[in-house]
Amino acid sequence: MYAAGKSVTGLLRKNNEDSIYISDNDCKLKNVYIVADGMGGHKAGEVASRYSVEVFKEFINSKNDEELEEENILDTMVEAVSVCNQKLYEKSTEYETLEGMGTTFTCAVIINYTLYAVHVGDSRAYVFSNNSLRQITRDHSFVMEMVKQGKITLEEAERHPNRNVITRAVGSEKSVLVDTAIEKLSKGDMVLLCSDGLTNMVSDSNITEILENGGSAELMLDRLINAANDMGGNDNISAVIIDMR
Repeated sequence: MYAAGKSVTGLLRKNNEDSIYISDNDCKLKNVYIVADGMGGHKAGEVASRYSVEVFKEFINSKNDEELEEENILDTMVEAVSVCNQKLYEKSTEYETLEGMGTTFTCAVIINYTLYAVHVGDSRAYVFSNNSLRQITRDHSFVMEMVKQGKITLEEAERHPNRNVITRAVGSEKSVLVDTAIEKLSKGDMVLLCSDGLTNMVSDSNITEILENGGSAELMLDRLINAANDMGGNDNISAVIIDMR
């Protein structure tokens, strides 16, 4: 298993409010992958995404071995995101420049070919298996709520002017509801975590085509980011590929 990640500002934004993380020797838990897309003025989005990653990592490092075992890992991850939310919210109330900050948070941990994911916001997790791309997270967004209610179609949601409005974020309120997912993986699969700077610009079918063309994880990341920039690069673009090949 090999992972690579890349985060760029895009063509229109002045600063990058996204953060990505791939665990190394700095984390007690191996195979941890995060994409966080911050929001808020005065660079508060940068603070929110970066701080959430740091708090998550610190929380994991504070746990004992039993709490990090496979049967307990999802509960530990959910608790970690809740702590991130609490600390971010407290920080936003302490400093006027950070008021209203928040971040999406999509995290995957892979143990024994099983993916455990926690998710808040509209950054996504996909599994690419047998040349088929499947989204395993559900966007917490205004347009997806409209889709759920039958008011618009998925195709209309992709073009809706309010598609960037999220309904759930880490740090924006005192508490947060964290979604979870568990997926069995196979050798040859890939996992993609990404911010909406990619998915708002590049369709699932085009992402599929890029992954089908293969190459190294770094090459696929470059192709994905170039595709988003070719379509306008309206937002920061961040992605992590976990390559099970």
